[in-house]
Amino acid sequence: MANKNPDKQKEKEKEKKKEKEHPYEYDLLVLGSGPAGVAAAMQAAKLDKKVVIVEKCPKNLGGAWLHTGTIPSKTIREVLSAIQNVKSHVGQHWADRLVRSTSTSHLLKRALSVSNDEEALLVKHLDSNNVKIERGLGRLEDRNSVRIVREDEDSSLITASKIMIATGSKPRRPPEIPFDGWRVVDSDDILQLDTVPKSLTIYGAGVIGCEYACIFGALGVDTTIVDSRALIMQSMDREITEELKNSMESLGIKFILGQRMKAIRTHGPKAILELPDHTLESDVCFFAAGRVSTTSGIGLERVEIKTNDRNAIVVNDSFQTAVPNIYAAGDAIGPPALASTSLEQGRIAANHAFGTGDRKFPKVFPLGIYTIPEMSSVGKSEAELQEEGINYVCGRADYEEVARGYIRGDNHGLLKILADVETEQLLGIHIVGADACNLIHIGQCCMLSGMLLRDLVDTVIFNYPTLAEAYRVAAFNAINQLPEKSKDDIPKKKPKKSKAA
Repeated sequence: MANKNPDKQKEKEKEKKKEKEHPYEYDLLVLGSGPAGVAAAMQAAKLDKKVVIVEKCPKNLGGAWLHTGTIPSKTIREVLSAIQNVKSHVGQHWADRLVRSTSTSHLLKRALSVSNDEEALLVKHLDSNNVKIERGLGRLEDRNSVRIVREDEDSSLITASKIMIATGSKPRRPPEIPFDGWRVVDSDDILQLDTVPKSLTIYGAGVIGCEYACIFGALGVDTTIVDSRALIMQSMDREITEELKNSMESLGIKFILGQRMKAIRTHGPKAILELPDHTLESDVCFFAAGRVSTTSGIGLERVEIKTNDRNAIVVNDSFQTAVPNIYAAGDAIGPPALASTSLEQGRIAANHAFGTGDRKFPKVFPLGIYTIPEMSSVGKSEAELQEEGINYVCGRADYEEVARGYIRGDNHGLLKILADVETEQLLGIHIVGADACNLIHIGQCCMLSGMLLRDLVDTVIFNYPTLAEAYRVAAFNAINQLPEKSKDDIPKKKPKKSKAA
């Protein structure tokens, strides 16, 4: 008998063909809603893919990025930095008065408000791109299946063609440290304190330790940083970190470096940090010695995905794991573990997953550290250039040499330019001082565009007075140290080849 409804039959055949081509519920399933996961989800959605994010805390989308780390800590830091910046204009007395009148509840309320606003904006973007949110803890069942475990109801299984692991990181908590949330804390606890302590000891002179030291130092807290290493933030340029250390000391922050911790214990309402030759007693001891990737308990062993000694997932240049259809990015794969780099990793991974590009993560990217004042860098440090045997010149500009810095009353601030002596190629930019994390992008763009040292004085005009003018001052300083060259010897940028060449 002939089909009485050929259109309906064609529709059924079309649906069967679609199911055969797309046997999974989703094109992309993302574990975690931090910057890497959100960026991957949004990128895939813009490629017209069906996307779901599995998040164990859907009422706090964005995780540490929006709620316990980046956004709240930088919000509080911004308030206190603004107060410190008025010192030279109104005097120490009025700055201290502003600090005293700024209550803990006000600071926390401001941070919560910003976090909530950022989360609302995130939800709006996800909704407008039809990205679905599933509540629960996601665990890999196999290479295309994730089981969602919920406390208040039965678990469920969802499938996807591609999976992105973006589960972030958490503070390292050695079992011998007696964390209790009020005397001995980590970076998840520190902003949850009910009151500002009178004294604070921080173990760890890395990025997190120094950022929070500046916050509490600016609040007038008796703050001491302890570290087993002789230098703070060892991966950064040493001259820049030394300038930052001097600035932090002007906030009243004390440093005990090169001393390994023996133990942390509590006694009554106090925390005690034991060092080889003495002990430090304070209201709060903040253990800030590293973070570890949050990758345990999500079923990696079931699909034979490897991790390193800090639980970070091993990936290739396209952020693929050992299982080709499963990707990982952000803090889940370890350093650099920045919100900015995580966002870019997520986008690159999503594009690669769906065959729309094979772009690799850029080798030149900026690092931003939100101390008081800020510190930022791009490219190589002096120590790296010396280790590689590169003949370089270093140009410096103190903020006090720049009109805007002098107007602002910046007693601390330094911009360094490192360039190849022969080619004048820019090799590294390092800044400590007000607005460093914005200023660094000028140097980044100059490096990426192939500009030479001399271009910063011959072809670029900086507004006056601005802090950006420090680039010109530092470039002149570097050029004055170069060996004499004839006009014909001055390096010129090589013209870019046309596509037809």
